[in-house]
Order: sequence, then C-alpha cells, then structure tokens
Amino acid sequence: MSSLAFDTHRAVKALCEAGAAEPLAEAFVETIGDAITGNVATRADIAASEAALRADIAEVKTGLESHIAEVRTDLESHIDAVKADVAEVKADVNRVETTLKADVNRVETTLKADVDRVETALKADIAEVKIEIAESEARLQVKIADVQAETKADIAEVRTEVASVRAELKTDIGLVRAEIGDLEARLYRQLWIMAAGIVGLTVALVKLLG
Repeated sequence: MSSLAFDTHRAVKALCEAGAAEPLAEAFVETIGDAITGNVATRADIAASEAALRADIAEVKTGLESHIAEVRTDLESHIDAVKADVAEVKADVNRVETTLKADVNRVETTLKADVDRVETALKADIAEVKIEIAESEARLQVKIADVQAETKADIAEVRTEVASVRAELKTDIGLVRAEIGDLEARLYRQLWIMAAGIVGLTVALVKLLG
C-alpha cells in the first residue's frame, strides 16, 4: 500500500514566495516530508490495528459474557435460596396465623360464655332488685296510707279538741264577763255609798262649822 501523498514542489514554491531561499525551502520540505512519511500510518497498519482491537473487544466480550453468566448463575442460586426462605417464612406465617385464629376463636368462645353467664346473673339480680323495690314501694305505700290515716285522725281529734277548747273558752269568757259585770255593779254601788257618805260628812261638817 502507498503512503500518504505530500506535494513537496508546492510546499517549496510556497516557502519561496514567503521569502525563504530555495535551498533552504527544499531542505525544509524534504525534512518535513520524511517526517510525515515515517509517522503517518498506512491502510495496512490501520487494518491491522482494527483487527487487533476487534480481537481484544471479542476477548473482553467473551470474558464479560462468561462473568455475566457466572453472576447470573450466582444470582439465580441466591434468588432460589431467597424464594425458599420466603416460602418457609410464608409457611411459618400461615402456621402462626392458623394458631392465632384458633386462639382467638377459643378466647371469643370463652368470653361469649362468660358474658352470657354474667348477663344471666345480672338479669336475675335485676329481677330480684325490681321485686325488692316493688315490695318496698308497696310497704311504703301501706305506711304512707297508715300515716295519712293516723294524721287525718289526729287532725280530726285536734280539730275536735280545738272546737271544745273554743267552746270552753267562750263559756269561760262569758262567765268572766258576767263576773266583771257583777264586780262593776258592786263597785258602782260601793262608790255611790261612799260618795253619799262623803256628802253626808261634808254637810255635817258644814253645819258644825257654821
């Protein structure tokens, strides 16, 4: 394969037009041409490098695929182990749930029986209390009726006694008034007698003095 082309004549012409001497320009262009020709890769070199790069990439790809396969196998084994653990946990949860349900059902049954017993006992106690309250109310009603009857009898008796006392007081007042009248009459008579005596004495004294 040919190397990369370099136009030395054109380069020398350009340097000369720029003011460089022709021998200097030719030497400079020759040096530059040799350097470019020696350092620029040919198509064969590029193809070889590309083939080597592809071989490296294929090798890396093969290694990566192998490593990925190993990782995948390892992950699958771990996933299977985790699935087994999850299944075991689920089984444990199911067992615990079944046990808890049985315990809850047993407790509910026991509590229901206890509640029924307590409710029955409370109903019996309430019925007894109601009977006692009714009996107490009946006894109270009887006592109230007795007290009311006694009170009415006492009130009637008191009224009778008051009426009797009033009658006696009226009689006594009448007697007192009669006695007062007699006393007043006697006092008036005595006063008249005393007045008559005083008048008689006065007349006698007047006669004696006259």
